[in-house]
Amino acid sequence: MKKLINLRNIAAIAGTVSVAIALVGCSSATHNAASTTPAPTTSATHAAPAPSSTPAPVAKAVVAAPPAPAPCAGTPAGIKHIYISIGQQHLWACTGEALLTDSPITTGASAITNVHYATPLGTSHITGKSRNTVLAGHDVNGPWNDPVKYWMPFDGGIGFHDASWQTFPYGSDLYKTQGSHGCVHVPLAVITALFGWAPVGTLVTVRG
Repeated sequence: MKKLINLRNIAAIAGTVSVAIALVGCSSATHNAASTTPAPTTSATHAAPAPSSTPAPVAKAVVAAPPAPAPCAGTPAGIKHIYISIGQQHLWACTGEALLTDSPITTGASAITNVHYATPLGTSHITGKSRNTVLAGHDVNGPWNDPVKYWMPFDGGIGFHDASWQTFPYGSDLYKTQGSHGCVHVPLAVITALFGWAPVGTLVTVRG
């Protein structure tokens, strides 16, 4: 009789273990079934854009520099006028607002302090024209005798002329110490053109 009871207990325990194994298997099967069910998806057309880490470019307004005034601007129609800029070491020859020619030049040696060689500022006019002459003079620094092909005075003894002896470039800042005695040195090709173009009385303005 005891053996029969023991057998029944063993059978009951064995049944419990079988149920447990079945439950574990179902649990695993249920998990697997859930993993194979497709997850709900969101349409790409409704997805919010991902935030960008790069800031959007900001347009900046570009302010253009005002155009420089034309060198002949304001010259009355039909009037011949030669403009000189000492600061730019440049010459412009105008008929009205039309530019005939422009050129680098050399003006007076203004940095020399024991004499006054700076080209005088202001407006005057050409008072004469000569070919193949010699410009002579002297001061505390000594005499000079400079042969020139073209000579056009416009302010007393100050005038335009070629300068075959000049060794540094026209337009150079070296004019301050190696420039003229006050005259305006002009390249030969340019003074040749000016001599034929500018009659006596042509206006000349020298600016700083």
